[in-house]
Amino acid sequence: MSAAKQLLLDAAKLPIVFLLFSGLEFTLGVGERACPSPCRCVGDQVDCSRLKLGKIPDNLPPWTVQLDLSHNRLQSLHGSLFTGLRLLSEIKLNNNELRSVPELGPCSTNVTLLSLANNRIPTISQEQLLAFHSLETLDLSNNNIGELKASSFPVLPLRNLFLSSNRISALESGCFQNLSGTLEVLRLSRNRLSSVPPKIFQLPNLLHLELNRNRVRRIDGLTFHGLHSLRSLKMQRNGLSRLMDGAFWGLSNMELLQLEYNNLTEVSKGWLYGLLTLQWLHLGHNAISRIRPDAWEFCPKLAELDLGSNQLVRLEESSFVGLSLLHQLHIGNNRISFIADGAFRGLAHLHTL
Repeated sequence: MSAAKQLLLDAAKLPIVFLLFSGLEFTLGVGERACPSPCRCVGDQVDCSRLKLGKIPDNLPPWTVQLDLSHNRLQSLHGSLFTGLRLLSEIKLNNNELRSVPELGPCSTNVTLLSLANNRIPTISQEQLLAFHSLETLDLSNNNIGELKASSFPVLPLRNLFLSSNRISALESGCFQNLSGTLEVLRLSRNRLSSVPPKIFQLPNLLHLELNRNRVRRIDGLTFHGLHSLRSLKMQRNGLSRLMDGAFWGLSNMELLQLEYNNLTEVSKGWLYGLLTLQWLHLGHNAISRIRPDAWEFCPKLAELDLGSNQLVRLEESSFVGLSLLHQLHIGNNRISFIADGAFRGLAHLHTL
C-alpha cells in the first residue's frame, strides 16, 4: 500500500477517534458530577439518610430527582435550601423531628411523593399543601394529627394518602372533598375514631380503605355511600359489635371485607346487603354464634369465608345456602357439636374446609 493511500486512510479515521474520545469525555463528565458530602449519589438519586443531620447540605445538586433525608434530626426546613431543584419529584423526610409540613419553595410544584411519616406534625392545612400542585402520594403516618377538617386539604391530584398511627378522633364533614377526583388509597388505621359519620367518604375513585385498629363500635346504614369503586375495606380490631342494615350498602364493587378481631355475634343479610361482588369475607376471632338462614342472599360470588375462632355451636342445613362458588371455608376453633345433614350441600367448588 502506498504511503499516500495510508495517510488518506488514517485521516479518514480521525473523526471517528475524535468522536469516541469526545463521547468518553462527556460520559465521564456526567458521572463525576459533584455529590454533596456526606451524602451518597446514584444516578439522579441523592441519599442523605441516617446521617444524624440537624440541617440539610447547602449544595444540593440541581439534577436531583429523588432526595432522601429520612432518619435524621431535622426540625425545620427553609424553602431557600431547595432553590434550583427544578427536577425534584420525590422527597423523603420521614423519621425526623418536623412539626409542620415543610416549605420547599418553587420546587414544590413538581413533587409527586412527599413522605413525612414519623415526625411530630400536629395539624395539616390547605396553606401548607397548596404549593404541591403535582402531589400524588402523601405519607403523614405516625404523627400527632388529632382531626381532619374541611380545610385540611386543598385540591390536589392525590392518589395515595397515608394517615395511620396518628391521634385522629374526628372526621369533619367534607374533609376529603377536595381529593374526590383522584384519591385511590386511604389509610386511617391505628387512630382514635369512635364513629364513622355516614357518607363521610365521597370518594368515587377510592379503591382501598383501611380503618383497622380504631374504636368504632357500630356502623350505621349508608356509612360508606359514595365509595362505589371500593375494592377492599379493612376494619379489624375495632370492637365492632353492631352492623346495622345497609351498613355496607353502596359498595357494589367490593371484593375483600376484613372484620376479624371484633365483637360481632351474628351474620345476617341485613348488613351484607349490596355486597354482590364480594369474594373474600374474613370474620375470624369474633363472637359469632348464629348464621341466619338467608344470610348469604346478597353474596353470590363469595369464594373464601373465614369464620374461625368464633362461638358457633350448630351448622344448620341453611348455614351456607347460596354460596355455590365458595372455594375455602374456615370454621376451626368454634364449639360445633351439631352438623345437620346437608349443611354443606350446594358447595360444589369447596376444596378447603
